[in-house]
Formats: sequence, structure tokens, C-alpha cells
Amino acid sequence: MKKVLSLLLVCMCAFSAMALEKTFTASTDLVNGTVDGFTFLAEKNNGTTAPTYNANGQDVRIYAKGTYTITNNSGTNMTNIVFNISTQGKRRLTTITPNTGAVAAQALGDETVTWNGAAQTVAFTVGDQAIYGSDGESKAGQLCFTSVVITYEDGGTVTIPAPTFNPAGGTFYAPVNVEITAATGATIYYTTNGNDPTTSSAVYSAPINISQNTTLKAIAVTEDATSAVASATYTFESVNTVDNIAAYYALGTGAFAAIGNPVTVYYANGNYVWVKDETGYLLIYGRNAGNMNYKNGDIIPGGFGGYLKEYNGLLEMSYNGDQDLFGFQEATEGPAVNPEIVTTAAVVEANFGHYVTVENATISDISSKNFTVNDAAGTAAGFNQYSGVSIPTDGGTYNITGVISVFAKDGVTTYQLQPTAFEKVINLDDLPKVDNIAGLLATDAETDVMFNNPVTAVYQSGNQLYINDESGYMLVYGHLDTQYTNGDQISGIAGNWKLYNGMTEMVPIVSTFTEGTAGTPVAPETITIEEIDQSMIHNYLRIENCTLDSIAGSNGRNYTLTDETGNIIMRLNFTEVTIGEDFDYDATYNVEGFLAYYKKSDGTVEQLQFYPNLIQKVGGTVVVPGDVDGDGAVTAGDVTALYNYILNNDSSSIVNGDQDGDGSITAGDVTFVYNILLGSK
Repeated sequence: MKKVLSLLLVCMCAFSAMALEKTFTASTDLVNGTVDGFTFLAEKNNGTTAPTYNANGQDVRIYAKGTYTITNNSGTNMTNIVFNISTQGKRRLTTITPNTGAVAAQALGDETVTWNGAAQTVAFTVGDQAIYGSDGESKAGQLCFTSVVITYEDGGTVTIPAPTFNPAGGTFYAPVNVEITAATGATIYYTTNGNDPTTSSAVYSAPINISQNTTLKAIAVTEDATSAVASATYTFESVNTVDNIAAYYALGTGAFAAIGNPVTVYYANGNYVWVKDETGYLLIYGRNAGNMNYKNGDIIPGGFGGYLKEYNGLLEMSYNGDQDLFGFQEATEGPAVNPEIVTTAAVVEANFGHYVTVENATISDISSKNFTVNDAAGTAAGFNQYSGVSIPTDGGTYNITGVISVFAKDGVTTYQLQPTAFEKVINLDDLPKVDNIAGLLATDAETDVMFNNPVTAVYQSGNQLYINDESGYMLVYGHLDTQYTNGDQISGIAGNWKLYNGMTEMVPIVSTFTEGTAGTPVAPETITIEEIDQSMIHNYLRIENCTLDSIAGSNGRNYTLTDETGNIIMRLNFTEVTIGEDFDYDATYNVEGFLAYYKKSDGTVEQLQFYPNLIQKVGGTVVVPGDVDGDGAVTAGDVTALYNYILNNDSSSIVNGDQDGDGSITAGDVTFVYNILLGSK
């Protein structure tokens, strides 16, 4: 009998100590989601870079000062967590500090980071600094992993986490659509009157629009369990409107307000938009402003706004959490803003925000994006902030145009020139001459030359201008002051070429890219996917009767483009080409655009890609704005087609006439196309 009891006790002890193990492969759910009873939440907290799932590296990345919280929703303790470090992660030495248990240190080259303890929730904090590479260089810390293995106790009780709200509750100034998420397979019930929900409450099926003070509550229910009640309160306040930039600054950091009067743009690059009025200068940062494609001289109507926040010493209008920039409208075209001619002595606090050119300057002390500007007056700090702008390394003399900005760290404030363009000081008449694009490519890299013959503009989007002549195609990459349309003849251009990620591109001498004269538009070459090869990089191509499939994890940017001969990656590289939620993936399309070569800086990915500038449904409408007659280009012919329809009811040339989306073809559509032709869209 004693032997039986002893055996029973052993079995009971073994049962109580039983542990389970699950492996979770990196995905977007491991950034913010619930998978198989575990909730994962990555936050940047005091860091500057948001956590992400990187589809190319197939890893989750949490950056310096960020936190990563793992919760076992079954109510039992986790006893062991192992991060399998990605290739990116192996290059960094940092400390991952959990809120419970031992410090999980990551050594250079480690393939795993392990935590041991006993907790239902563990929050890891990523170290601020890391040792990078074999030379011991100090860089920001990172935790990058391809999977995480969790060992946990077998509790036997089924529980599910409470739902989560996005955006979370808080103070708002405009209506919000709140998404509610819960564990896979759970039904969500919610209330908006402050009462706790039951299974008789409304069932969540789509985002809830909230426009007044509301307490939102929700529960998640499965066959086996009901979650705790989740609650969030949404409070609405009216937006304060001030007259001008100076009054906006006077509200102080943290203010959320609108500027009521117009401002003028003097520089725009992506999500960075610098504006001014008679009272001062202001940087606006955020997608809502960047997507408007503002340019120098544009006048933005009043009524726009956002948070006044400080970023590294710089006060800017931006977003904060779930409160975004708002009220940005299409601009009216005004006179171009010319930079002030100054010396390095002007790069001081009194000239913050000024748009300036430092003439006859040299560049030294280049370190990543930092450099020093030197002229006869002395020196000034420079910081290369904007895309499409590269710091010259040839030791030449340059006229440097940019914005005077500020950077503060560790109690030290530095006023610096953020360049918008480097123009080499050269005598154009002394430059070597070439006849065409082939002649440019026959010279040594970074050797400035001038073209004897004109080139034809094919397509321009932001900093990218594709040109063509009898010898081939070329990508001109840089911020140009002139907007071109397909067919424009550009004479007297100058510049050099360089290699970027496996592709040659022309670095322009901006002043030589003057207004073009109208010419014959370039038509794309019709080709099948199997005929594409690397010699066609930058060529203007047309692929017919294709299907499109979205590639998961690419944030809606990458697609598989397939015809009867093969497939290729298609990337939405141009801001004006988008694919909406109502896109018909079952249809067939004719696609026009440019061939590119993608190569990661670490050499892990090398592939040809297709950048579309037109996606046209076979027998359907054109996706690219402005192309009314469907010929693949936005020209005066599109305006003529609209006039013929409006005046004579002639629809023979109309493929997509309702350009402004108001449901009819009117003079408003003519204005829409004119704005594209004039470069204001």
C-alpha cells in the first residue's frame, strides 16, 4: 500500500510540474496582437523609432529604449522565454532588461537571448546603446528576432484577454473611428452608454465612429470563456484657432491648434514641409501634409493644424499619438520663394527657419549625415536631413541651399544648415561635352559633363525624373525646381552619374534643368515579363493582360505582377500611383512603368522590380490621375477630350473623365487635369 501511495505522490508531483512550450514565428501579430493565448505588444516608449515587423528580414525589430511585453492569457506563469536572434540582431550587443527575473544580455554574435523566471507578464526593455560590429562602434540598441519560444505552466483553465481599442481613449478634436480587436474566433459585444456589455449587447462588426464624449466598453466571448470588460473614454474638445505662426508658437509645447490664415511653402520633401508667413517660420511634419505634394511657392489655405511638439530641440507642427495633422487643402500657386544669400555666420538662432544659400563653400568632416560647411566667414554645422540630397565627397566648391534648423542633445544646442541642394560651382563652358546618355555613361563616375543634344522627359515623380534620347533611358535623381511632362524637350543639361544599389543614375546640376519645350510624348515598349532583363533598367515598358496579387507584409507597396510568360515584383514607388481597398484583384490589367533593380545594402536581396506609373484595367478605367483618354500619358489631348465631351457630348475619347470624383464630367475635371499638367498636383 505504501508503494502505491508513493507512486501516486510521484505522479501528482509530476503533473503539478508539467510544462508546455509554444514557438511563435515573427509576424505582425508579434508586434501587436494575440496568438494562441499569448498577447504580444511592442512599444517605442522613450525611443524614437517605432517597432516593426520587417517582411524582408522576416523578423520583429524593437529599437533602443523600446519595450516588448509578453502576456500569457491562460493565467499561468511563463518560466522560460527564448528569443532566436536574427542576422540583424547578431550585429548588436545590448542588454534586454525584463521587469521580472534576471537580465537577459545579448552578446555579439549570440543566436539566442534567454529569460528564466516565473511570471504571467514579462516586459523587456531594450538597452539604449549597443556595441556594433567587430570594430566596437557604439550605436543604438536593438532586439531583432525571427521567433520566440515560450515555456509555461499548464493551468487547465481557459481564459481570453479583454478586447483592445485603437485608438485608445483620450482627448480628441475630431471624430474618430475606433477599431476593437480580440482573440481569434471571439465575438465582441460592446456598449457606448457606459453600461457593462453582455451577450445581448451590440455585436462589433466594423469600426465605430465616435464624435462626442463617450465611454466605450467591450467584452470578448468564445464557447469556453468570457473576457473581462475593456473600457475606454473618448473626450472631445474644440480646436483653438490662431491667426499666424507666431501665435501658434505662443501657445506652447503640447498645444493642439489650427492656423487660420494662409502660409507659403518654401521647401517640401516627403513628409517635411517648411512654411512661412509675415510672423515667422514653421516646420510641418507628417503624412497628411506630405501627401499634398506641396512645392516652393505654394500657398496653403488657413484652417490646418496639429500638435506643437519638440523633437531634438526643434519645435514643429506634427502628430501626437492618435491625433494627426488635419485641415490641409490643395494649395494655390504663388511666386517662388528664393533663398537668401548668406555666409556661414548666419547659421545662428536669430535666423532659425530661414531659407538660405551659402555660396562658394567647401565641405569637410563628413560623418554619416553630419558635415561641416566652410566659407570665407568661417564654419557652420550641416546635417543631411532630406531624401534625394547627397553630400558631395569630391572636395569641390559648392553653393549650398538649405534651411537653418536646430538640434539639441545632452544640453548642447546646435544651429545647423539642413541642405536642400548642393550646386557645384563650375564654369559650364569648361565642362566636357557629350552627345547623349550613352556618352554620359562612357565617362568616369562623378565626372560632370554637359549634353550637346536635348533629352526628352518621360515621367517625373518627386525627386525622380526619367529621361530618354536615341541612345537609351536614364534616371535623374535629385530635387529639381522644374516640373516636366512626357514629351518635354530639355536642352543644355549637365551633371554626372553614380552607382546606387546596382543602378546607374544621373546626379543633376540643377540650374541646367530649365523649362522644357513641348515635344512628342514617349510611348512605352510593349513587352512580356519573360523578355525582361537587366539591360532594360529605367526603360519605359508596357506589360499587357496581367494579374496582380498583393504581397503580405509589404504595407500595400509590393505586388506580384503575372502575365502568361512569368511574373515579377511590382512596387508602388511613385506617390501618385495607389491601389485602393476596392481594387479588383480578379480583373486583368495593362501596366506601364519603369524597370528597376533592387539590392539591399547588405546584399541579401537582389531582384528586378517594376515601378508602375499607370495601371489600367483591361476594358476599364485608368488608375493614374489625369489620363482621360487612356493613352498612358497626361497631355493636352486629355483636356481636349474633356472639352469635346462637355461642349459636344462626344465621349469617343473618354476612358476616365470623372477625374475629381464628383460623379459627373464637368469643368472641375478640366481644372484637375490642368493642375497635373502645370505640376501643381
